Amino acid sequence: MKYEIHDNLIRIPACEALRHKTVEAFLDEYAQSKKNKYILQRDQRILLDDEPVKDFSQLIGMRDLCIVNEETEIDWVKAEKPCEAVYEDAFVYVVHKEAGVIIHGDENDTECLNAMAARWLEDHDLHIPVRPLHRLDRDTQGLVMYSKIPFFQPWLDAQMESKQIRRHYLAIVYGKGEAGTKFTCNEPIGKDRHRSGAFRVSKTGVSACTKAEILAKKGKYLLIGCTLETGRTHQIRVHLANRGYPIVNDPLYGKVSRDFESMGLWADEIEFRSPLTRKKHKIHDRENSEYQIFGLEK
Repeated sequence: MKYEIHDNLIRIPACEALRHKTVEAFLDEYAQSKKNKYILQRDQRILLDDEPVKDFSQLIGMRDLCIVNEETEIDWVKAEKPCEAVYEDAFVYVVHKEAGVIIHGDENDTECLNAMAARWLEDHDLHIPVRPLHRLDRDTQGLVMYSKIPFFQPWLDAQMESKQIRRHYLAIVYGKGEAGTKFTCNEPIGKDRHRSGAFRVSKTGVSACTKAEILAKKGKYLLIGCTLETGRTHQIRVHLANRGYPIVNDPLYGKVSRDFESMGLWADEIEFRSPLTRKKHKIHDRENSEYQIFGLEK
């Protein structure tokens, strides 16, 4: 569907895709909760041909559908310096997270990624809440995706939950293997009772699935590409270590390497579809010199 955005109004011109849909069906498609629907109706934020919709069961027909965005503000303390955005459009922005940085801090933490995102929003005159769509471990570097328009966040959350938003990782590990070897780790993961904050493969743990491929090798190191079928805490780190591929400089499951400065796990790519046009986007993180030793080109 085509769309136009003017100030706080999103306009979807009359189109065949919506002709036989009710307003309710459109809202359901975008994962709006019962509470959200009530607020949208109460505040007259859904319009057909610029008239507020009182009955969401009516057909959209060949009329312009408009969504009036609520008035919002940045709701996080601001860091001194902004994060680095590698992609931005009307609905999302994708930023780079350095290793050692957490995404969520407490309300006064000006060093977490959310605080840096708040500074970036202010620098770009965007008065919207700070809403990351997923997590990355403190020691993992790479891409983090943020929602820009509250109306579309439930849809983006649902896309993330159903793995329609695909995240790819590169891991530098110790181990032996040949490039092109593919394998799947589907061992359940649970808390390690003997180490605080650590996890382990456990028969009584929750289901977890990581798909992996050895992409290249360099001396005693392998470069492994990983995609997640589930999103458990420390999943890639635990699964690879369990298979005999400990990630370099992983403080919980890996081994120290003086050849690399940080833990060898990088969320290097994210792939998603735009909410209205459904156009596919594949976003790569900025270049990373530590991974270039393997000679791969994007």
